[in-house]
Amino acid sequence: MGNFEADLIFSCGENIFLPVVDSWIVIDVLRATTVITRWFELDGPELFPVKGTNEARQLVTKLKELGRKPLLMGEVNGIPPEGFDLGNSPVELNKELIKNYDCGVMSTTNGTVALNQALESGSYVVAASFRNASACLAHALSVGPRVGLLCSGRKRRPSWEDTLLAGAILEELNSLGQVLMTDSAKIALALWKNRDENLEACVKKSEHAEYLLRIGYENDIKFACEKNISSVVPVYGIVRTDGWSDYPSASLKAVRLSGPHVKISQAPEPQKNPGLESPVDPFEELLAYTKKNSPDFFLGRKN
Repeated sequence: MGNFEADLIFSCGENIFLPVVDSWIVIDVLRATTVITRWFELDGPELFPVKGTNEARQLVTKLKELGRKPLLMGEVNGIPPEGFDLGNSPVELNKELIKNYDCGVMSTTNGTVALNQALESGSYVVAASFRNASACLAHALSVGPRVGLLCSGRKRRPSWEDTLLAGAILEELNSLGQVLMTDSAKIALALWKNRDENLEACVKKSEHAEYLLRIGYENDIKFACEKNISSVVPVYGIVRTDGWSDYPSASLKAVRLSGPHVKISQAPEPQKNPGLESPVDPFEELLAYTKKNSPDFFLGRKN
């Protein structure tokens, strides 16, 4: 049993404040982080997530000049941009396709923006989907006990499905020890615990899922709702050392976990902390914590 801290940001956007944490778990269930997870499940090579389509096209041009063979994929409002090789659908990826490329370039409306904002914070960054949520949490905790969940959101607002996954991860974290949570994290946890349907049906309630259904991507939603079947953890921030000054300094690469890890609960049952031999007054504990660490409580301590 351990002691952890958890913060949550509901959506990416301009001028967003990211507190100091040991690692950021970036979430875009529909569909960027699900696609990223699938890319590495299929043994895809390094992947460059960029903020916009123009930046993606420029990077592809540069990579080709350097002798690389990039696959360009992504979306704007759910639709593949002109000239892209693929859209943002995890079911369109397969090993036969990926083996023809030595890297990928990806641009999406929200997910790749969130990944880059997390990277700019200076913290460790992993990309989580329902498929690899437990593996991502396990790897993030190997970096340190202060975890941040950055939901990509939709149109700079919270999204139902990203908040739902954040809550699932927080429930699992709760099962591992005592967790000091921000209010935003508590909201996500409450959403997950109080869902009353199977996951796919619950996700389909979201605004973005409704939009994807209208434009023919129901299979993507089904795929994104498969839980904890992957040990792949995409890590963003592997610094390159090849000396190309105008080349991206970081890319997504995969870490594969081995051995068992805790599964996300299937039912919204309260978690207990069996390691506590005697009851602890939560107010007294919180007061002692804030006095010890003030004024940086939940704003990130620099140690």
